[in-house]
Order: sequence, then structure tokens, then C-alpha cells
Amino acid sequence: MPPSQARTPSRRQFTLSGLALGASALTTAGGAQAADAPPAAPAQSSGPIVLHGVSPRLTMHAVDTFHGSAATGLRIDFSRFDGEAYVLLRSFVVNANGRADEPLLIDDSYRAGRYEMLLHVDEYFAAKGARLPSPAFLSKVPVRFQVVNTAERIHLPIQFGPWSYTYSRGS
Repeated sequence: MPPSQARTPSRRQFTLSGLALGASALTTAGGAQAADAPPAAPAQSSGPIVLHGVSPRLTMHAVDTFHGSAATGLRIDFSRFDGEAYVLLRSFVVNANGRADEPLLIDDSYRAGRYEMLLHVDEYFAAKGARLPSPAFLSKVPVRFQVVNTAERIHLPIQFGPWSYTYSRGS
């Protein structure tokens, strides 16, 4: 075997060496922690998010993952559940930053309850000229959530494409 090949480790050897080195570093770092120190707690807040001078509110942000940009021009119908059906509160179009121009709920309108944002993704992608199969896989996407504590600020980041969507609770 030529000397240059003998010195070059195989991919498997390289990977195993890296794993061993990483495990060694973790073990050393873990051993450096004081034995009587309490374990780290998860980073969670039990209280509302407080922004000085900013009242609790509901805001949203929509991102088009297909084009990799803010969902400028997306139409959304915002509704509240009245016990029998969702009743439209207002419709709006997402601005250039991917947000509503103003909070969806704030001050007296910010009440506990069940809400829905209906995203008109079929119209949005048609207006953008996206080349998608017809009929579209997603047409109207419902985003349903609850407001329980009106002392908390809620932000809903929404990501969507022609075939999937996701949203989460932010603050």
C-alpha cells in the first residue's frame, strides 16, 4: 500500500473519531459541573410576557415558504367562535412585512375565546403566478387557536406553502 493511502483514514474511521472526540468533550464538560449544583431547568415562563408600555394583544406573521418571503397580499378572514359557529370579525390583507397592519385583538377587543384565521392560500398563489397543479392541494387553510389568559401577549407565526402549513404560539 502506498504511504499516502496508509495515512488517510476512511470515512468510517473519520466519523467514529469525530464521535469519540465529541463524546469525550461532553463528558469532560459534564464532569466539570459541581456535584451539588441543581440540574438546569427548562427555559419556560409561568407568567405573561410583559413589554413595558405595550398592552396585551394578538398579532400574527405569515411567511410563504414556497417563495421564501413574507406573504405579502395574502387575504385572511379573522373570526371568533360564538358557541355554534365562527363569526367573521374582519378580513385583512397581509402587508409587505408579512403582518397585519394592526393587532388583531387589543384593549377591549382582546377577550378569551376560540378564534380562527382562514388563510386564502389558493388565491394567494394564483395571484403570485405560482405554477402549481390544478386543483390546488391546499385552498383555504384554517388556523384555530384559543385565548385563555388576556394578560398575555400572543403572537402567531404562520409558515405555509402549496402543500403544507404550520403555526405556533409565540409571544
